[in-house]
Amino acid sequence: MELRWLESFVVVAEELHFARAADRLHLAPSALSAQVRALESHLGVRLIDRGRRTRPALTGAGRLFLEEARLTLAQAARAQAVGRRAGRGELGHAEIAYVASAAFSGVLTDVLTRCAALGTHLTVQVRELETPAQLEALSCGDVDVGFLRWRPEYPAGVTATCLLTEEVVLALPDGAPLAAHEAVPAAELRHEKFVAPHFDEEYGCRDQILEVAGRGGFSPRCAPPVRDFIAALTLVGGGLAVALVPASLRRVRIPGVAYRPLADVPLTTRLVGAYRTGETSPAVRGVIRRLREAAAAPAVAG
Repeated sequence: MELRWLESFVVVAEELHFARAADRLHLAPSALSAQVRALESHLGVRLIDRGRRTRPALTGAGRLFLEEARLTLAQAARAQAVGRRAGRGELGHAEIAYVASAAFSGVLTDVLTRCAALGTHLTVQVRELETPAQLEALSCGDVDVGFLRWRPEYPAGVTATCLLTEEVVLALPDGAPLAAHEAVPAAELRHEKFVAPHFDEEYGCRDQILEVAGRGGFSPRCAPPVRDFIAALTLVGGGLAVALVPASLRRVRIPGVAYRPLADVPLTTRLVGAYRTGETSPAVRGVIRRLREAAAAPAVAG
């Protein structure tokens, strides 16, 4: 049984006039009549009485069948709409992971807002996850999109798009003499102890600490690494260390922490969105499209 037969029958049932029904369907009257006959033949029952001198009329079977035909067409239309929305990535589920610092950049919420604009049928689950765990989860399919700090290389099959480049600033105890500076010279940090997240031990933070120390002419002292930037700022607030952090973390109001730019060492850090290169899920591809839109939008951190 073809859907076009049902549509033809329903329109004839509404018009009770083959010529007008044919006009609505943009069919020749003979073609329309053939489709209704094909439906009747398929069902083995007459649905419409075709009087030569009277208007067509529904039979008892036709009246009963009309309601079901309308329900079937409506369901078919819904199925078609769902299929098209799923193909556009507007339906489905995506798992997003993020490092703690990404939550303060504004980019993560921007992407989530863009996804929410697609409607309530795209569900997105978010969870905080350290960078190495994110990359592993992306590779094995446990996570679909990751927000993490730039790395020089990524696992095979994982692509990264730069979302935000931001200044690196110094987080220091607000009661320390260094807090009196509007911008802190590198040489003034020679007696300080630096703290950094452990997942950045090899990339980013370690290199930045060495660059500051090189500019200031000293060998840096480092505290034991911590889990993330929030933990680092907690130590800073306790007066135990200083930290080099993305500028967006100035939004984090931890008691005892002040933020100052570096006077003579221009440092930046990049936040990237990572995803599988050959992603097949339309829903995940939809999130990736929104991620790329966010990457092209003006920076939101500061």
